[in-house]
Amino acid sequence: MNNRPLVTIVTPVYNAEKYIRDCIESVLNQTYTNWEMILVDDCSTDHSISIIKEYLSVDNRIKLFENQKNSGPAVSRNLALSHARGQYITFLDSDDMILEDKLKKQVNFMIKNKLYFTHGNYSFCDDSGKIIKSILTSKDIDYKTLLKGNQFKIMTVMIDTKILKDHFFLEIKHEDYQFFLNILKRGFSSKVYSKDKDSLCRININTSVSSNKIKSAIWTWLIYYKYENLGLIKSIYYFIRYAINGIIKYKVK
Repeated sequence: MNNRPLVTIVTPVYNAEKYIRDCIESVLNQTYTNWEMILVDDCSTDHSISIIKEYLSVDNRIKLFENQKNSGPAVSRNLALSHARGQYITFLDSDDMILEDKLKKQVNFMIKNKLYFTHGNYSFCDDSGKIIKSILTSKDIDYKTLLKGNQFKIMTVMIDTKILKDHFFLEIKHEDYQFFLNILKRGFSSKVYSKDKDSLCRININTSVSSNKIKSAIWTWLIYYKYENLGLIKSIYYFIRYAINGIIKYKVK
């Protein structure tokens, strides 16, 4: 019997046929083996489901659920969370990957230090998996630190289900940022589990950067003012900090 805690890996999927094999293979290659991977397909119109089903037949740790209609990543992650059996929850988007020791290092760190929430450093890569730049996060992140800018990449985070309770993702943009803020504002904090960069986040260099930045800024403001109810003055303060930190973050090579 495996006495190591079960880790649930939550993966929303939408038209990910180009990357989903790399994503799943990165989980299968983990040196930590007590995991379940819950993939939720959001009505893909490509071959994502057929690719996933190939893996279902060879490894029963991989599970597939399907949304009845295209609903977005928040609904997909919530569905996965409702089926999760693990003591620890981690997230991995369908175009991202994790290095082989990621789960082992993170679980061991959480057990050794009796932690409920951890995060890690990460790298951006292109379509081929070539590293473009790497990001180092703060070693300790609490609610006020996170308000100054979202340092978490979702695939680096691992959370003990003891503190999740009935907390789910809202159906908004930047749903992950609001999700993490809502947890940390209850008095919890996160520690970085390793100096290594064990997670790879693919970026689409063809995406309009300026358009994304404007949309991101709008939704960040809404999270401060509407969802976190910070009031006008605090919202302005944290929005300025977010903008400054964003400039600094993306200049890191």
